[in-house]
Amino acid sequence: MMDWPLLIAMMMFMGMVFLLLEIFVVPGFGPVGILAIAFLGIGTYLAWVKLSFLWGLGVTLASILSLFISIVILKKSGAADRFVLGKSIANKTGDDTSKRSKNGNLTHSGIRVGETGLALSDLRPSGIGEFEDKRVNVIADGIYIKRNTSVKIVRIEGNRVFVEEV
Repeated sequence: MMDWPLLIAMMMFMGMVFLLLEIFVVPGFGPVGILAIAFLGIGTYLAWVKLSFLWGLGVTLASILSLFISIVILKKSGAADRFVLGKSIANKTGDDTSKRSKNGNLTHSGIRVGETGLALSDLRPSGIGEFEDKRVNVIADGIYIKRNTSVKIVRIEGNRVFVEEV
């Protein structure tokens, strides 16, 4: 006769080992993560099928509790910080890309709708414009615009700046 509680304990232990390896050692999700899920799943299944209802319930609750405790320990120790971006990302000019205008669009390095500037390249439909000594990738809203033509910003959608000839 097989010693089911020992086998289930070994399966759960190996599942936790593979899970920790997946999180801290192996980049991405792959065979190690699949093995972790398989060991934990089979161990829990065997507890329900081969042992009693109480064993199955106990193994399931122990798994949930150990997962919860692991998350708490990760957060308190600061180890979880390496998985989460804590700062906003700055663009090449050092401006915070989370700045938004009143209408909810990005202010895109401080430029605003209605501001006028100069097309530094032909806009067919996209190119480079200059606004208050800031070079910006722009899109012509409508027709082709020749370089060295005055342009005005008509709208900003996300990171796209639309201009038209003045």
